[in-house]
Amino acid sequence: MQPGPAGARQKPNMSAREATQETVTRRLTAMGIEVEPLPGGRCVIARMRLQRTRFDTTSQPIRIEEVTFASVGNDRAKCVRPRALFQLPILRIHDCRDATAIEARIHLAWQRHVAQIDDVERWLRAIGARCRTEEDRSIVAFPIAGEADDVRARMIDGYRVILPSRGPLSGIAIRRADDRVLNIDRRIDSGVDLEIQVSNRLEELARLDSRLAQQNRLEALHDEPLAEPQPAGERRPTVLVVGPNATRERACIESLRLRGYVVETASGEREAIHTFDRCSPELVLADVSLGRSEGIDLIQSLRQVPGIEEVPVILVDSHKRDDRREAARRMGAAGYLVYPIDIARIAERLSKIVTSPRRRRFTRYPWRLPVRIQGRADPLLTDSIGRGGMFLSTEDELPEHSLRDCQLALPEIGANVRVEAEILYRANIGRQARPGVGLRFNAFPDANEPVLIEYLRNLHPETPVPSI
Repeated sequence: MQPGPAGARQKPNMSAREATQETVTRRLTAMGIEVEPLPGGRCVIARMRLQRTRFDTTSQPIRIEEVTFASVGNDRAKCVRPRALFQLPILRIHDCRDATAIEARIHLAWQRHVAQIDDVERWLRAIGARCRTEEDRSIVAFPIAGEADDVRARMIDGYRVILPSRGPLSGIAIRRADDRVLNIDRRIDSGVDLEIQVSNRLEELARLDSRLAQQNRLEALHDEPLAEPQPAGERRPTVLVVGPNATRERACIESLRLRGYVVETASGEREAIHTFDRCSPELVLADVSLGRSEGIDLIQSLRQVPGIEEVPVILVDSHKRDDRREAARRMGAAGYLVYPIDIARIAERLSKIVTSPRRRRFTRYPWRLPVRIQGRADPLLTDSIGRGGMFLSTEDELPEHSLRDCQLALPEIGANVRVEAEILYRANIGRQARPGVGLRFNAFPDANEPVLIEYLRNLHPETPVPSI
């Protein structure tokens, strides 16, 4: 056994990691630093009070009274708390004789890091990226195309981005920590290209995750047919892709599915209309040319489908034609694109179209149907119902944005339809100001949406109800 740096000898049956941990513990304790060795010789957690509590930034200084760091080997340390200092690199402390020297090294690393973050922020603003500093100016965050505003990528230095852990793309199980880090090429010249670069990397990881998950399931089930997993409570809007060119855009369709959309396909106008007999897509992506008909004709045809007053249609052309673009605009198309379709570039726009109630309007029929709702013993009655949702008359305090399992009774045809619905709002309707809740249909667990659609198609209300 060789003596350690502090003159200690390795104890019998002590592993090399435990010997290193004991050496670091003794050295830090001698400096007056509070330490906690973790089991198995993994590392030492140290808590150190700071003498210089002021940490300067380009805006206003922050105060840090105490820092917690973990030992890395016998000569380095990684700051873990507070969160602002977590972004600092691993520091060499082997040659530090006391706590003051370690503190000075932390301050120096902070100064360098803040200067780097300031440079990153200037670069992001110069290329037009929407960015902001967070965590006491220790990182710069920017949004990702197609994700919610609170789902952001985070630059921790001049070239590395930490990918987010929430959102349709980012909520995937990344198997290696290194996959969460993306190296950025600073030669890009626009914020949109930066967001797309991050978005494409997330798609790549999602594809890899999907392949690995499928391989594991195949091995476990001995090549039995697999059902696509459907996370409970996750709303997956439907996009209908129409036309020979659009349905051949495999990269586009795969990208839509990775972003959480359910994708239906149709070869032409007639098949597209039939698709609306079994589901209610939130968006239609169609070729300008559909063989015997035109995509513009499809916009008109969809307005004639019972129960649908408007559904957003985006037309896609082989190359840009100003006359067709103007015709599409006059017919009320939600957009006009040119092949090839880059979903990452238009993801944010698609998300806004799909979630906007003004873009998609379903007829609401003033029909009273019994509904059994999860968490309530007695059935309720619908005040109105349509393809997209229903309004229930009730004084119950049902929390907004909660998901409920409901069962609709269709007495005229002797059928029940199970549906998962989200409570969107509370309101009073009608002349009697009856209280109730509005629900949006989220999913049909038993795949019986066509039963409800056929039932609604046969309703002919005498008094129309305003559309949503």
